[in-house]
Order: sequence, then C-alpha cells, then structure tokens
Amino acid sequence: MTSETSQEGNEKEKEKEHGRLEFNFPILMLRTQMFNGVFDKLGSFRISRLLSWVALVIVPVVAVIGLYLFGISLFTLLWTPAAREISRELGPQVYLLLPGVNPYVPIFYGWLGIICAITIHEGAHGITARSLGLRVKSSGLLFFLFIPMGAFVDVDEKQIAKAKPKDSLRVMATGIGGNILVALVCLLSILVIVNGLTPVIDGVYIYDVEEGMPAMEAGLLAEDVFVTMDNTEIASYEDLQTVFEHKNAGDEVQVTVARGEKWEERFSTAIILIESDDRVVMGVSLFDFKIPLSIYTTVTPATVTLYLIPPAMVPAAVPFSDFLAPFYNHGQLSQWHVLANLFFWLWFININVAIFNALPIYPLDGGRMFNILLKSTLGKRFSEKTISTITYAVTASVLGVLLMIVIIPFILL
Repeated sequence: MTSETSQEGNEKEKEKEHGRLEFNFPILMLRTQMFNGVFDKLGSFRISRLLSWVALVIVPVVAVIGLYLFGISLFTLLWTPAAREISRELGPQVYLLLPGVNPYVPIFYGWLGIICAITIHEGAHGITARSLGLRVKSSGLLFFLFIPMGAFVDVDEKQIAKAKPKDSLRVMATGIGGNILVALVCLLSILVIVNGLTPVIDGVYIYDVEEGMPAMEAGLLAEDVFVTMDNTEIASYEDLQTVFEHKNAGDEVQVTVARGEKWEERFSTAIILIESDDRVVMGVSLFDFKIPLSIYTTVTPATVTLYLIPPAMVPAAVPFSDFLAPFYNHGQLSQWHVLANLFFWLWFININVAIFNALPIYPLDGGRMFNILLKSTLGKRFSEKTISTITYAVTASVLGVLLMIVIIPFILL
C-alpha cells in the first residue's frame, strides 16, 4: 500500500469520526457533516462566486482602514494626555469583545452578536470553498465551555495549499466579506429605524439645575423640558439661543416647562437672569433631543465613526441608549428600542471582527492572505523560509502596535 493510499484511508477514518464532541479547554466543538449539503447548495449559486470576488477586493481596503485606525489611536495616545486618561478609566478590558468582561458589551446582545459573527464568518468560508470545488472536511457548533459561540467550518487545508492563489485568497476573503455584508445591512436597519423616530415632546431638556442659581430659585427641576420662553415656542436649542441674544443681566424671562410622567404637566415661572463668566445665564445644563437624531439621519464620514460608539459609552449621543430611548417614539414599531440595540450590536461586533481578521496577522485570514500574496509574487525570487520570516515580522509589528495601544496609557501617566 502506498503512502498516498494510506493517507486517503486515514482521511476516510477521520471522516467516520465526524459527528463527535471534541473538548480542548476551554473550547468545545461538536463536529458534524450535516451542514455540508447547505454549503454545496449555496456554493452552487453564481452569486456566491461573484461575492467572493467582491470580498477579495474589499479585504485590502478594510485592512488599510484598520491599520489607519490603530495608527491614529497610537499617535493620539502618545501625544494627548487626556486620551491616555480616558483609556486608563476604561481599562484594558474595553479592547475585548467579551460580554461580562468588557463593561460596555451587554450579555444578551453581545453573545448574540458573537454567535452571529463567527457563524457568518465560518459559513462564508465553507460556501466559497464548495463553490470552488474544495472539500469541507467537517463543520459544527462551537462553545466556550458550555456557552454557545457560533459555528466552525473545517476546509481541507491541503487542498487550499495546492489551489491557485486566487482561489485560496477568495476562500480567506469571504469570511471577512460576510461579516462586512451583515454589518452594513444591520447599520442600514439602524438608520431606517432612527429615521422613524420623533421626540415625545418638542423642547429643550434640562439635564441639570445648578444649586443656588436663578433657575433653581424659580422652581425649575432636572428633567424638565423648556416648551416656551417669553411666549416663544422652544423646539430646539437654537430657538432658546435666539431668545437669549437680546437679554441682559437683570432681565426677567417668562418660561414654561413640561414635567412629570411623559411630560404631561406644565409649570410656568419667571427667572431673573444673571451674568457669569461674561455670559447671561439662568443656571441650567441643557440637552437638545434632535442632536442625537441628526447623527443618524445625516450620514457623513464623521458620523460613521460615531456609529462605532457603544450606547452605554456615550449615552447622550445615541438615541436608542437607555438614557435617551424614553424621549422618542416610533410611528410603526413599539419595540424599536430593542430592535435598534440588536442591530447595533450585530453591526458593531461584525465590523470589528471583520477589521481585526483583515489585519496582516498570521494565522488570521488577513495574515494568511498576506502570506499567499507574498508566495505568488515573490516565490520565484525568495525562499519559503524568507517569505515566512517576512510574514511573521509583519505580524509581530502589527501585534506590537496593538499591545502599545493597550499599555501606553498605563506607562505614560
């Protein structure tokens, strides 16, 4: 019996073992081949091949964006003491997408997002592999101890190594591409939901009333909402500023605020303005309901970065945060708050998984793609050992930057 025949026999024996549990602490895997038919069916569609080409184009762009973001973060931490202080307050655990460890990732939404991201990522690998005629040895469910984490797909690595570079790259790229596609669909869903929101009441919210100031003496309370001022309706912060433009210290202002449950009560009073820090003030901190909505109704490069801020981290900037949700109604959806948060965490986790996997870190998809590109372009001039050395050097450099981002706030005080 030849070694090749023996190897094929071993492979068949291994295939018979599929459908078993494997436990390598702390990861538990339930292997099966029951999903192979799904990969075959989806891989037979022409769109699967098309999407793999699209993913191949997108991944380098995502990698560059990721490297840029990490570079900017490192530069900011090195030169901005305030940024280092914020990072110290957040703690190093904020860089981990683990619910219960990261204080801003909720348990339910967080684990659901992780399960979705891993399942989409691995499933995309399997679909593209079958569309290219590569064998999926097994697939199955993935657990962290006994907590579901998603699924895995075991594509035949020997066939990937022997395949044409473009085919291997497409298999690697579609995992990242799948995460990006899901992330963008979820982000679009958030934008659609938020565009359907209207404030429960038109006005300017009083976030805080300063002790000993005219507003407190006149009876205003935190959580009141200005609705009129000197018989002028107050629908936005700009309306309030317009009234104040012609006011001086000592002037009296007639105000009406909404308060109570659902702001159904009305309270009117007069406030004598005073001067503080060269400004005419009454002693309140204000918040405009319409500002958070504008972030999600006008998509610009600046607002896209804000979509990566978890609702619990800056609640006053996210309309579906626990702080702001009570201030809005949706005309069609009674549970819009739940849906918006669900889509947010699916977007947040999928896009972060995509960016991290696109980085040239071996053995992540981005690192493997980088290694395949080096072999296909430099393989005739450099040895495999040299190419591996370059791959590992780039990996170490990127990991070094990530490590510096984590530790610099605690070194440079």
